Amino acid sequence: MNRKILAASCMAASLIAGCSAVSTDNTSQKQSNTGKNSMTQNVARVVLPLNDGWAAAEGQVTGGANALDAHIYTVSSRKAFVDALKEAGNLPKIIQISGTINLSSNDQGRELTESDYRVAPYNFEDYKHAYAPSVWNIQPLIKKRPNRDLTGPQEEARLASAKKQKDQIVIDVPSNTSIIGLGKNAKIIKGTLQISAGVENVIIRNITFEDAFDYFPGWDPGDSFKIDTNYPGCMEEYTDASHGPQLCPGGRWNSEYDLISINGGKRVWIDHSTFSDGDRPDSMFPPVYSFPQNEITQKVQHHDGLVDITNQADLVTISNSYFHDHDKAFLIGNSDGKTADTGYLRVTLHGNYFKNVGQRMPRVRYGKVHSYNNYFVGNAEGDGVGANAYERHLNSLEHKPKHNIVRQALGAGKDSAIYSEANVFEIKNGDASHAIGNMKGKVAYDQGSMFNGEMIDIVEEANKASGKPLSKEVGWTPTLYGPTPVLPAADVIDYVKQNAGAGKL
Repeated sequence: MNRKILAASCMAASLIAGCSAVSTDNTSQKQSNTGKNSMTQNVARVVLPLNDGWAAAEGQVTGGANALDAHIYTVSSRKAFVDALKEAGNLPKIIQISGTINLSSNDQGRELTESDYRVAPYNFEDYKHAYAPSVWNIQPLIKKRPNRDLTGPQEEARLASAKKQKDQIVIDVPSNTSIIGLGKNAKIIKGTLQISAGVENVIIRNITFEDAFDYFPGWDPGDSFKIDTNYPGCMEEYTDASHGPQLCPGGRWNSEYDLISINGGKRVWIDHSTFSDGDRPDSMFPPVYSFPQNEITQKVQHHDGLVDITNQADLVTISNSYFHDHDKAFLIGNSDGKTADTGYLRVTLHGNYFKNVGQRMPRVRYGKVHSYNNYFVGNAEGDGVGANAYERHLNSLEHKPKHNIVRQALGAGKDSAIYSEANVFEIKNGDASHAIGNMKGKVAYDQGSMFNGEMIDIVEEANKASGKPLSKEVGWTPTLYGPTPVLPAADVIDYVKQNAGAGKL
């Protein structure tokens, strides 16, 4: 649209609601007092409602609501976005997203891809062959696993390549920031917003986040490795091509980037946003090794989490958002060994929609997590059937699912305390253990939730189905519910479908 047409469109639009300034190049457009869209400004200055989840526990989250006009920006490119964040620093600021911001682009707006980040001699085919189980796993095992510390020129070049990509696509968000999407089509794609330790008071609303694509995933030969003699030829010591650890199941591809990483930050509100892998789901990248390293879970993973909350991050509310078409949605706590997370990782999730997500909605370690009025839709079929892992593996290869297999929605991990309330689970071919899964946890609580159309005691039924019981004594009761009461489960589906996701403010 040329400037004359833009001006004419603004004049017509002003009859209804005014027209806000939008940048037409790589510089951010600051707002002025003249010609402001009052509706846009009101949305941009919205703060977290009082008592709305854990984010409100230490006072209202205001983000950039108190920004001066000089620190209100409308941006439509990575460069303008980064410049606006740097210029305002920790002062209150409002960054309004117009259109699509591609974080994997240079200052001239050209998209950067694998060839721009790749450091020689890295090449995926060479990397794949260098660390193939038939090559790498024939070495002596370390604590009954292949050596997980990969060495050699391909791994060194992969790490260097990954650093180049990370330096470009991971954007640090400072304190006292509101990032707000304009209209119904605001997007941030192909990168990560990071809220690090020392950063607090951040609001993110009305944005579609897609495709934080890792061009350089790493192979971990020891991940999920098991000496399972049901697999023909699987044994601890290498004998020959037909006998040894190279014929045992295990190994996973791991990727680096989340769409949003709350990595030590606190007092964060994410609302009315949408998260997915976009048009490059990991289902496009099937396993590259032969049996037995060709399980569904051994696809080449180019996407990590949608939102991860780790490293003593705290006081987060995620509301009215839509998570879809992804395997592992998000972690709250990323290691059983990080005991320093005790007392942190307090998170509330309400009014969210999870559709065709496989697991981690969320998986929790150490945190107190309140999950209520969320809607989970998926299918648990696809892991295969059989008397043992080997038979299930073979069966799964015959019936490859097109969906992300639901393994568990809420994952109760080490020292976690999940309080689930009036959630709705619609999980085809699943049982209650797919709603709440025991991931080395001890406790979880639920009340008033619905599973496949029935009001049941989710924890009690999950305990029966899994054989790994969870106590209901979580040791705390939520008090932070915000301005609206908890809906009964019967009303959740309609509410969530109408309200969850970007473009629905």
